[in-house]
Amino acid sequence: MASLMRPKSELELLNSQIDTGRSSNDSVQSGVRQSQSRRRLLAAAASTSLLGAAGRAIAQTAPAGPVRMVHGYTTGTVPDILGRLIAPSLGTRLGTQVIVEARPGASEKIAAGHVSQARPDGLTVYLMTGGLTVVSATDRSLQLDLLKDLSYIGMLSAYPLTFNVPSASPFRSVKDLIEAARARPGKISYGSVGIGTTLHLAMELFSSMAGISLHHIPYKGAGAQNDMLAGVIDLAVGTTVGLDPLLKEGRVRALCVTSPTRWTGFDNVPALSETVPGFDVVTWTAMAAPPALPAAIQTQLSNALIDTLKEPELRAKIEASGPLVRTNSPVEMRNLVEANVRKWRKVAKDANIELS
Repeated sequence: MASLMRPKSELELLNSQIDTGRSSNDSVQSGVRQSQSRRRLLAAAASTSLLGAAGRAIAQTAPAGPVRMVHGYTTGTVPDILGRLIAPSLGTRLGTQVIVEARPGASEKIAAGHVSQARPDGLTVYLMTGGLTVVSATDRSLQLDLLKDLSYIGMLSAYPLTFNVPSASPFRSVKDLIEAARARPGKISYGSVGIGTTLHLAMELFSSMAGISLHHIPYKGAGAQNDMLAGVIDLAVGTTVGLDPLLKEGRVRALCVTSPTRWTGFDNVPALSETVPGFDVVTWTAMAAPPALPAAIQTQLSNALIDTLKEPELRAKIEASGPLVRTNSPVEMRNLVEANVRKWRKVAKDANIELS
């Protein structure tokens, strides 16, 4: 595969679409045309029929059993929902059943570790999130090198973070928030889903770039959002996933999205980069696999995933919950993981964040 020039921003990596052309069967078709043997004609026709049933994936046999799609979260989370949405169509294209398997806990370390030890035969894949690149940057207990211990298939979806305040908040914009934080250093409180998470490090990056100091209060689950709505804390960091109902109800005001430009479906919410130039944090869900995955299997899985995500009805179901469908190549996905790990290591180091 030809090497790719590294994009200038994460959004360009996220938005890149790969050529979904397939391996050519020209040589086979030419042989059929030249052959006068009825047996060879019948064999070629049978081969063509089988390839069509595989859903235009790649000229390969179907996997030798069901494919386990492992993720590290509980039922109802973004990876779980995505996995269950794509499994039937992906299975049709691969010619086998795809089973979603949750191995929750330890910020994806359990699921990632399991997949990294699996056989590289295409029968185990991993729905990972961008959060694992943050774990890689902050958690010394992670015994996993994301660039050596996983193979990459491609992206499924992407979504930015949001800075949310209750509707009664005096903060009408990011500019208001920054001015208040500069007037009262360390007094403006925000909640995230925990220390060393994507939401936490994104706020540390924002504080550094804006030249302010905020008071971080880590929560578990939806605690930060609930306390933000109750006025206990000033701000909660969330994502676009599940945000739209709260906006429509008028209970929440989203000060910004953290993508470098405004996000589709949230066009009235400013991008943080409009106030803090250069800010760019977009998280994602992607498919990975065990290390040393043969190139043919990697290509087969990549093609099947991209074709699956082209289905209009499936895209609509995925995007109804907040993420946008995004696809890329295995090389582009690995490049994005590498860029994210490098970025979050610097943020964690500068903020002196390290988990044992």
